[in-house]
Amino acid sequence: MTEMTYPQLSNIKGVLFDLDGTLMNTLPGLTQLVNQVRDDFNKQPLPESTVCLYIGKGIPMLLHRALTDSMDKLLPPNIYQMALDSLNEHVREGNYSHGVPYPNVVDAVKRLRKHGYKVGMVTNKLYDMTIDELQGSGLIEIMDVIIGGDSAANPKPFADPVLAGCKAIGTTPEETVMIGDSGNDSGAAAAAGTKCLLVRTGWNEGKSLDEIAKRDNVIAILDTVKDAVDLIIRSKAS
Repeated sequence: MTEMTYPQLSNIKGVLFDLDGTLMNTLPGLTQLVNQVRDDFNKQPLPESTVCLYIGKGIPMLLHRALTDSMDKLLPPNIYQMALDSLNEHVREGNYSHGVPYPNVVDAVKRLRKHGYKVGMVTNKLYDMTIDELQGSGLIEIMDVIIGGDSAANPKPFADPVLAGCKAIGTTPEETVMIGDSGNDSGAAAAAGTKCLLVRTGWNEGKSLDEIAKRDNVIAILDTVKDAVDLIIRSKAS
């Protein structure tokens, strides 16, 4: 049986990846950090099953959600600043589990580079925290650019970080594909005018990935990053 290809991917020259839930499983470490901050506010720890719902729109929103126990309530500015200071201190102390790349991720990115694609990372995680998280993962060395949640004017699902990623790797939005695991990734891709593939390895704030894909005109949903990379390379060769 002939494997599926997509003509929309035939002109792709650049690939941008989300981090959390796409390239790496960072849920255990994020849960530890959230609970260290909650402990500073005399709050009981949250399970991973709750924290994974709060992930997606960057560290600021994660803090708001984790301390209000709500998806949309916001902390007063002074309390939020205290929470951010607490988080930064715990990150500096380093008492949390760094993320682990999903199986075959590093080899898949290397394969893209071997085939001549430019590759970058576009995450809503703060840049310094991202670099700390990536130490020893084998991913820093093979990325042409890393765009953090504070590297552009607005985080995903705004277009800004995706457009910044395209500019940094020297591709136009039309010849770039964003690979992510949530509506923040597909929404940013749609806003920026890039193609998008989604993978089922991560978290999408409790929303249906299939409905998100329809909303944002996602080309396909794959099980893993390796599957997405195989599809890109196969589509170009067809």
